Amino acid sequence: MSPSPRPTRASATRTSGGAPRQRVARGSLSREQIVEATLSLVRDEPDGPITMERVAAVLGTRPMSLYTHVRNRDELVGLAAAQALREWDATVPRGARWDNQLRAWCRSLRDHVQAYPPLMLEMTSQGSFQPALLEAVAVLARILRRAGLEGEPLAAALRWVPQTVLGAVVLELARPEGLETPDAEAAAIYGSLAALDADDRAQYDDVLPHFVSPDLTDLFEYSIDRLVDGVRAVAAPGGRPGA
Repeated sequence: MSPSPRPTRASATRTSGGAPRQRVARGSLSREQIVEATLSLVRDEPDGPITMERVAAVLGTRPMSLYTHVRNRDELVGLAAAQALREWDATVPRGARWDNQLRAWCRSLRDHVQAYPPLMLEMTSQGSFQPALLEAVAVLARILRRAGLEGEPLAAALRWVPQTVLGAVVLELARPEGLETPDAEAAAIYGSLAALDADDRAQYDDVLPHFVSPDLTDLFEYSIDRLVDGVRAVAAPGGRPGA
C-alpha cells in the first residue's frame, strides 16, 4: 500500500511540544492526513500522549475538526496503529537458515516497536488483531514450520516469540539512563550489596564479574539466541533444524 498523503501546505512551525506543525488548507482535511499527522507526532515525540488536541496542533487546526473524520481517540489510535503495522517490513532473507530468519524477524519487530512505541503498546490493549499484524505473524509461522514446529507447539511459539520480543523491547524503552550499560548495571548492584546479609551477598561473588562480559552487552541479541535455543528444544524430531 502506498504511504498516506501528507497534509497539504505544510509549514515549518512547531507545536509547543516540538513536533512539526503542518497547516492544512481550509476544507482540505482528510482522514489520511490525520493518521499521518498522528504517526508523525509519535515518531517525533514517542514519550508524549496521543491526544486529539496534540494531533490537531500538528495539523494547525482545531480538535473539533478531527471528529468529522474519526469518531474518537480510540478509533484514531486504531487507524494509526493499522497504518504503522502496514509499514512494518517483516520480510526475511530468502534462502537463509530458519534460525537466521527468526533472528531477522525478531529484529524487525523490535525496530518497528521502537519507532512507534505508544501505538504498538496501545494496539495490544484494544483486544483486536490488525490484519497487517496477522500477515507478519504468518511470516513467523512459516519460519517456525521450517524449524519443525506443528500443531500445539507451533501455536504456543506463535504467542511466545512475539510476546518475548515485545517484553524485551518494553524493558529496553523503560531502562533508566543511568543503567544503559552492563558496567553501570554492575556498579549499581555493587552499591546495593551492603544491604544484604552475608549469605545473599555470597550469591553474587562469582557472578558480578561476568555482568560486564562482551557477550552480555546486547541483552536483546542474547534473548533472541535463547529463543532460537527454545525453538530447537521443542522442534519435532522430523523437523529440519538445519534448514
